[in-house]
Amino acid sequence: MFYKIHSHAQIQDLQARSDELGHSNEHMDVNLVSLESVRIACESYALLCPLIMESGSWECPELDSLSVVAGLSLEIQKLEHDVLPQLMVQEAKLERGALEAILLMKNSEIKLSHLGKCFKEALGVLKEDLVSAQVKDLSIVLNDIVVHVLEGNCYGAWLQARLPVLIQLVTDVLETPVRFCDPDECSDE
Repeated sequence: MFYKIHSHAQIQDLQARSDELGHSNEHMDVNLVSLESVRIACESYALLCPLIMESGSWECPELDSLSVVAGLSLEIQKLEHDVLPQLMVQEAKLERGALEAILLMKNSEIKLSHLGKCFKEALGVLKEDLVSAQVKDLSIVLNDIVVHVLEGNCYGAWLQARLPVLIQLVTDVLETPVRFCDPDECSDE
């Protein structure tokens, strides 16, 4: 049996039908082709992973790649919800809260850079890998900001002027569609 996934809704459908499908003990290949966005990857992983792991006869070769994108999603959402708002409310000078946020940005840059490379390696050569390119751009911007602020070359006003661009880049990455395989090369067996 073969099940091709192009959206989070199809993962939800597979989960809803898992009892029915699981009772047959028939081998099932679950092919994860794409997801709507990086943002939904964590929730998709939380649904799909237990289905694959609990079934002795289901396989999903893209599950490891999905776990990497889920990690990217968590890290970027941490920036979106925790770190960037903390910087938006700080005064022009770098006080304790802003400095903590800058250090968290540094950690995020390191994690995102690593996870982006892992995702690119897991995919191999894929013509339409928008995620790796977007994550690389975000990592570069994060690194640039962190280096300038921590070296004391720039102050609060400089940082405040760059935050709207950073916030937009974070949003863009989270809204990026994810391809796990080239649709023309995904098996249809």
